[in-house]
Amino acid sequence: MFVSSEIVILFSRVCRPDVMKRFVCAILVLCLSNEVAEAKQFVSLKSSKINMRVGPGDEFPISWVFLRAGLPMMLIAEFQHWRKVRYLDNTEGWMHKNMISGRNTAVVVKDKALLYKKNSESCPIARLEKNVIVRVLEKRDNWIKVDINKVKGWIPREDLWGIDDDIL
Repeated sequence: MFVSSEIVILFSRVCRPDVMKRFVCAILVLCLSNEVAEAKQFVSLKSSKINMRVGPGDEFPISWVFLRAGLPMMLIAEFQHWRKVRYLDNTEGWMHKNMISGRNTAVVVKDKALLYKKNSESCPIARLEKNVIVRVLEKRDNWIKVDINKVKGWIPREDLWGIDDDIL
């Protein structure tokens, strides 16, 4: 993204200095943040208490506090040591890169989703409640192999949120 110097000069003639400073800061953040490729890329939370901020820095206010380690987050943008992420409910904000990991996790979005040993033709081995976090192991077509408390099985992809497009 390129901002013409004429636009900045024009804007500075019609705005107060404090408004101009905020405008320039906003443009810099937009220009310097690296947008993540269109493919969905997910990360997960490292610990059970992580702050989400409205901007990329400790000086920005905290908008949310997430209290579950392993929650998947969609990676949207990067700026220096900060990552902009989106949660399942479309909550967006910035987290420090040390608070997130590349570990593949997903959250169950269907109430009483069935976990199968091999596929839907086999007998279910477990019933998973909505919002349970699972570790993602493998993908085959529209089936995802997951691990939850050392129980491994297959679940339909549409029953999960947090699956990378290019997983495994």
